[in-house]
Amino acid sequence: MMLVALFAGGCMGTGGGPSGAIRVGRGRTAEPSRAVIVKDRALLHTAQLLPFDERGAIASPNDLARQIDQVVDNLRRVLSVGESQLEDVVKLNIYVSREDIAAQAREKFARHFATMNQPAVSWVVGRLTRKEAMVAIDAVAITSAETEVGETGLFRVEGLEAVNGAVGAILPKGGRLFVSGQAKNGTLQVATRETLENLGATLGSMGLDRMNVVQIKAFMQPISDSGIVQGEVSKFFGLELPPPIVFVEWRSSSNTPVEIELIVAEPGPPKKGSEPVEYLTPPGMTASKVFSRVTHVSRGRMIYLSSLIGDGGADAHGQLDDVFAKLGNILQESGSDFEHLVKATYYVTDEDASAKLNDIRSKFFNPKRPPAASKAMVAGVGGAGRSVAIDMIAVTK
Repeated sequence: MMLVALFAGGCMGTGGGPSGAIRVGRGRTAEPSRAVIVKDRALLHTAQLLPFDERGAIASPNDLARQIDQVVDNLRRVLSVGESQLEDVVKLNIYVSREDIAAQAREKFARHFATMNQPAVSWVVGRLTRKEAMVAIDAVAITSAETEVGETGLFRVEGLEAVNGAVGAILPKGGRLFVSGQAKNGTLQVATRETLENLGATLGSMGLDRMNVVQIKAFMQPISDSGIVQGEVSKFFGLELPPPIVFVEWRSSSNTPVEIELIVAEPGPPKKGSEPVEYLTPPGMTASKVFSRVTHVSRGRMIYLSSLIGDGGADAHGQLDDVFAKLGNILQESGSDFEHLVKATYYVTDEDASAKLNDIRSKFFNPKRPPAASKAMVAGVGGAGRSVAIDMIAVTK
């Protein structure tokens, strides 16, 4: 396995491990990687994991440190079943229920990874699917599990029955696709059902099947009704074990309660000589200059970036200038550029940040090669005074 992690500043250092990981940065720092570059390997994607204890209850309500210990322990168990381990995690997405606990959570999570290869990390603030939970995570990790091309290897873990659906799935080596968020209006149940049907049609138009789906992310409101979305997902897939799902509470108009995006395994080998990334507009959909409906990765090394937030003393425009400057630097260090972005998730906390994000994207993205994307208005982005964060995946040139 080959993995390269990039750190902000400092001297070069390396850290080994069973994965053959290489770190570039400040030695055994507890800071998250700025980016993690992964060779063509099978990747384990988890469901969103809450701090469920062995009884299926949320562990230690109001005790953040205990809940973080529990959720990391749950992650270890999922990774073990999926033939991976904590030091093979390349991306960790962390969700905290309140902005005021983000700094404490950041310090506590760092301790769990302090002697290992640090993953790239993203942060989102908002209510979780269980009101007693203060923290939740999902992760991407290198795995030694082997599946056939296109087969997603859905699995459960004994003792984590409180997680509905699969707790993990395997994205095998080879091609993979990222489908931008789609949304339909209506009640939560109707909007979810019709959005999933549209996504199914999108997959079908590209010769894909819903059985190739590796992970689902639902941006929704209210988060307390996540069971409705989960129920419609189960019906749509018609499986005893639907793919792993991640929930993010967003603020949207009342008639658009949910947006859903997908990660999909390509069922056959990629075409030889194809571009590392193709930017696709399926039949019946309109193209956009700032995001692609679907991106298809056929080769190159995947690059997972930590979420980027701007200068806390600046307005939304200043924060975005800072964020895109940082993004350009990290892409260059990683052997990539703005024309090899694959997937973007944009988190904003107000309308001003949302509008300015729309403006700045057109300045940096080739209108024929923008990443697949979802944008969500959330309670916070894990930094006091910040109103925007971007979470990006790219591929090497």
